Amino acid sequence: MKTLKKPRSYSDYTLEHLEELCGIPNTLAALRFNAPDVEPSSALLASLEKGKLFVFNSEKAKSEFIIAPILVELGWRNAGRFGCFSGNTLDVDKERSLRGRCDFVLSKNMSAHISAPIIAIFEAKDDNIDNEKWFGQCGAEMFAARIFNEDRNEPIHIIHGAVTNGNAWRFLRLDGALLTIDTDVYTTGNLAQLLGALQYLIDFYYQ
Repeated sequence: MKTLKKPRSYSDYTLEHLEELCGIPNTLAALRFNAPDVEPSSALLASLEKGKLFVFNSEKAKSEFIIAPILVELGWRNAGRFGCFSGNTLDVDKERSLRGRCDFVLSKNMSAHISAPIIAIFEAKDDNIDNEKWFGQCGAEMFAARIFNEDRNEPIHIIHGAVTNGNAWRFLRLDGALLTIDTDVYTTGNLAQLLGALQYLIDFYYQ
């Protein structure tokens, strides 16, 4: 049996770590949000078009110039419905190394600091979003978000997440003790579909 080296933080987590240390197995399946398209605003289209003038060769650049404008659009359409935090530390369980920085955390509450309940985690990565390592990291952050919520008496059974390079998005869902990795890929090439999927995630928590 392979012995896994203990992770030091979220960035070291693999899907194997998630199952062995946290009891969270995974599966590949189409999440099928079946969400209606949301047409992007002219402001978002202009922002992304201007961004094409640059070559983004780092996760940080993609976070700032592609992902952030998309989330700002989502926030504009849902004023006061969720808070968005970028680059914050989420230290939850030192023994299982559920600690470190998250690229984007969405909370159901508007606040100056991350507050429960956390509803989604988005991770910016390199061009290869099919790398299983990224799913392990994002899944660990989603599991930590669940613990964070429970410790503050704001339990949420289902946590959503996504791994994205800005242009392509793979969604994840942590439901109970199972992490589902979406087989579908959403892209900025069909921005209305991507915005529809993101809007679905927000609406999911206000049913």
